[in-house]
Amino acid sequence: MKSLKKIPAATACAAAVMCAASFAACWPDEREDTGSDSFNYTIAMPDGAPALAAAQLMVEDMQFGGTVNYSVVNANVIAQQVSGEKADVCILPVNAAAKVAGSGEKYSLLGTVTHGNLYIISAKHPEERITVQNLQDLKGKTVGCIQLTSFVGAVFRMILSENNIPYGMIETAEDAKGDRVNLLNIADPASGITHNAPYDYMIAAEPVVTAKTTAAPALKIVGDIQQLYGEDGFPQAVMLAKNSVIEKDPEFIADVTKAVEESAEWIASDGVVTEDIVAAINANYGGATSSLNAKNLNSAVISRCAIEYVPAAECKQQITDFIDKFEKVTETSIEIDDKFFYIAK
Repeated sequence: MKSLKKIPAATACAAAVMCAASFAACWPDEREDTGSDSFNYTIAMPDGAPALAAAQLMVEDMQFGGTVNYSVVNANVIAQQVSGEKADVCILPVNAAAKVAGSGEKYSLLGTVTHGNLYIISAKHPEERITVQNLQDLKGKTVGCIQLTSFVGAVFRMILSENNIPYGMIETAEDAKGDRVNLLNIADPASGITHNAPYDYMIAAEPVVTAKTTAAPALKIVGDIQQLYGEDGFPQAVMLAKNSVIEKDPEFIADVTKAVEESAEWIASDGVVTEDIVAAINANYGGATSSLNAKNLNSAVISRCAIEYVPAAECKQQITDFIDKFEKVTETSIEIDDKFFYIAK
């Protein structure tokens, strides 16, 4: 997979301004000879970092020459947008995408849109820096982890397994043993991640990481899960599309993927107003309020969400490798067919 792009801010900002100023020049109001200007599609995504991948589309209310309905939903129910065939295009975690649509019968994977927003924080060891070289030092320590039995915990267990470091999941901090890394679930990030929590280290996701370290200066970022996994991070959120839409309207699919690719550059530019992003997400959240807000969303947080669109042709192997590792550490079986990956012609 290619490394995350760093583009000149001025260039990205200028492109965004040009597109906003002349919307028709970027996305035509009508399509020639296809009849697709009358389409009505839904693009769904979970709240949080994955929603940032489509931020520009929502801020500018991109309609792509037809009608596009943006739908932000709670992360706990995003998979239902695909299993229930509610969304025409959907952004969701890669493991959930593979589980509900890996056969490629109904949906295909267009590309990866985020590449990891997980970090290790600590108040007890604020001066340390956790790297692959010193991971062994975590033996005997207790690591609190959000989503320990699902995505986040699986990624960290992959890292420990790859480096032959023993670990075990415990119910309380008192159950910790000295010959392994002790993993303790953080059920509620809002209250469980504090400077006086019973963990030596904590694994959390942006923007919670910034919110917590800002509120409690004793908490410091001491490790980058993406770097521990590998140089380019890991596929975290991916974008799927209904096969029926791909077949009927490939031009729309091309337009959306181009827009998401450009949105990654737009959101990293200096001209972005984060309040507009939060407002757009809230406006499409069905009456709910986003976990993102003006206090926890800034350029540093956006950078640590690792947003970049990588098409299926380029990320297929990385996703396949990731799912293989996910299956091993979670002792689950997820079947992925080659036709699950959409290779644009």
